[in-house]
Amino acid sequence: SGRGLGHLGESPPFWLFMLFLASVTMTVGNKYVMKAWGDFANTLTLLQNGTAVLYLAVNRHLGMLEMKPITGQQWRVFAATAFFLTMQIFTSLKALPYVAIATVVVFRNTCTVIIAIIDYCFFGNKFNKLQMASLAVTTIGMLIYAGQDINFDLVGYLWLVGNSVATIANTFWNKVFITKYTKELKIQTSYGVSFIQQIETLPIVFVLAAANNEGGAYIAYKPLDMAAKLTILATCAGGVLIGIAYPKCFSLLSGTSVVVASTANKAVSILLGMYLFGTRLSSIQVVGLSICVGGSLWYALEGKRKK
Repeated sequence: SGRGLGHLGESPPFWLFMLFLASVTMTVGNKYVMKAWGDFANTLTLLQNGTAVLYLAVNRHLGMLEMKPITGQQWRVFAATAFFLTMQIFTSLKALPYVAIATVVVFRNTCTVIIAIIDYCFFGNKFNKLQMASLAVTTIGMLIYAGQDINFDLVGYLWLVGNSVATIANTFWNKVFITKYTKELKIQTSYGVSFIQQIETLPIVFVLAAANNEGGAYIAYKPLDMAAKLTILATCAGGVLIGIAYPKCFSLLSGTSVVVASTANKAVSILLGMYLFGTRLSSIQVVGLSICVGGSLWYALEGKRKK
């Protein structure tokens, strides 16, 4: 496991704060950058994923992160995940200028419901009555929110539908293959999987950047104010940090605590987004959002209790 930032302490509050910092930076920071910089989603992804690859490569070389030998078969299996992951990032960045952060959170929670339904129908996963009730509550909240979305934007919603498809596909590919490789066969560590995936995203993102004519990214970057430039830097660091903080929190705290913390981070991102971007939500939307987030938190907690 990674010793890199681990020397800063095994203190749970420190790592919860790091997780908070990383997730809020990635959510709010990405929206801020996409609005300030323009249509350079793939260039931003290249910078963020490139930073992650650099971090993992250096730590692997220094022996600070445990990775097992990388084989051709692993490159092939994880190529699909790299594609889904790229699509997830790309569609999310494209949606952010058009929709409120709250809408992104609602769509993510909807993915949880769809994943649970697919799990039940195709993977024989059984749910207790409380889990089913929590999924129903999440769905009701989502319908209330979407039905009353005063910031509705068709383009933004279509990008989020694409994001949901990529998220669901990635979840099940990971469920079938990644779990098998890391937990059952122990062929590769989670850091190794992350390293392979991140490297494989780079050529895909590069092709997307070329197809999207993002050659003018640097010219558009130069006149940006210092706040925007620093935010681009912060999102690159945030992408690395979130990959370190999540496993660290899971190793130091109960899964339930991490789930509750993640929900709190989403709430802060929504409030910060409303303040920074002047997003307005109707009172019915706030009710729908609260029900949706509350339902997904309940579902996550029930899942942890079931285990």
